[in-house]
Parts: sequence; C-alpha cells; structure tokens
Amino acid sequence: MTGVSPGSVALVVTSPPYPMIPQWDDLFRAWGAAEFEAMHVELDRVWAACHRALLAGGILAVNVGDALRTVSGEFRLWPNHARIVTAAEKIGFRSLPYILWKKPTNKPNAFLGSGFLPPNAYVTLDCEFILLFRKGSLRKFPPGSPARIASRYRTEERDLWFSQVWEGIRGRSQSHSGRRSGAFPPEIPRRLVRMFSVVGDTVLDPFAGTGTTLWEAAKLGRHGIGIEVDPTRARELERERRRRNEARSRGGPG
Repeated sequence: MTGVSPGSVALVVTSPPYPMIPQWDDLFRAWGAAEFEAMHVELDRVWAACHRALLAGGILAVNVGDALRTVSGEFRLWPNHARIVTAAEKIGFRSLPYILWKKPTNKPNAFLGSGFLPPNAYVTLDCEFILLFRKGSLRKFPPGSPARIASRYRTEERDLWFSQVWEGIRGRSQSHSGRRSGAFPPEIPRRLVRMFSVVGDTVLDPFAGTGTTLWEAAKLGRHGIGIEVDPTRARELERERRRRNEARSRGGPG
C-alpha cells in the first residue's frame, strides 16, 4: 500500500482472508504464517497501513467470521473478530458498534457435537461480523457541504442499515473464474459505502479480490483503490476496469 497517500482515503471496506479457515491456509503459509497469532500479525500490518491511509474521522469496515477448527485433537473456536478488535485499538482506531450479518444460507436446525445429549453440543456460527472503527474523532464538513447533502439516505434506508443485525443478504459463490475468493455479496459494500462516505470520497479495499467493493463504490460516485496480491486476480481486475470505462465512454452501464 505504499502507493496510497496518507490521509487520502475516507473509507476502507474489506473482507480479509479469515485466519484458521482452510480456504486461506495456503495463502497464510506463503506469508510464513501457519498459526492463529502469526496469521493475525500479517493482518495487523494491513490495519496499520489502513490507519495511515485514512483521513481524520475516516472509517474502517471489516467483514470477518470466526473459525471452528480441531487442533491437536481439540475442537476450538478461533475468535477472529475479537483479535482484530484488539489489534485495531492498539493501532489507534476507536471501536464503533459492529454489525452482525446473519447469513440465510445456514440451516436453522444445524448443530455440532453430541446431538440431543447434553452437555457436549456446540452452537453453530450463523453470523459474521462487520467490525467498524473510526480514526480519531468525528469527521468534519463545511456547513451545507454539497457532497454530504447529495449522499443523504432515506428514512427507511437509515432504519434498516443502522440496525445491528442484517438479514436476508445471501453470500456469493466462493468460486470465481475457477479460483477461490471470499463470498462478499455486493449489498454489503453498497450499504457501507452509502453509510460511511460521501460522493467524491475515495474508498479502499486492501483485499480487492474480484473487485466487489470497487465496483459498488464507482456506481455510487466514489473513487476506488484496490490492492490485490494475486497477480492473476489483479490482471482480471484491470481488464474489468478497462471494460467498464469503455462502456461508460460509449454511454452504456459502467
């Protein structure tokens, strides 16, 4: 993220690789991190870079799930959300009330463990976290800011988006062009961009993946910056950016 100027970003919206989830094991191993704490140390570097990139009052939004995994014969919960909160506050972020994304794809009667015999069953993980942090105090705007007025949301949007539990948003397929990616549905970054930025702002995703945050930001009149470590995925993003720019130049949907 050396190419991102300090204080140039108003909002970060991202869904990072989840530590202790098998899907991302190979990626973390490539970074030399095979254990829970080492994985999060790699993510800590990203949150610190996001803090530098954000302007005063800017917001960091992180979609992450906890992990269930058996290690050395012991079944354990790995609380990714708690570890990220701890790291972000040490970096200098201020925690805000988080959002629980209740994913409708989970079976309502699923369970883990011993079935109907107590006490060795486990609660299923039906929710992921959308953690919210602010850099410093409230962001300041000049009185009557046109960009802020143009970014206004309706009453029904405010009442839905600013409730703590989000339901009815289905995750995307984790396979894209034959490659694995996070199931990050467009509705989540769309809401977050509307809630925590204004028209003309710059939105950053340090784990750009298929570009969901970037495309939603562009649709809403924001600028987007995406960082992607996978060179194949990065080339796909660049091709898609050019295609959308060409479509806009021809007057089509971009």
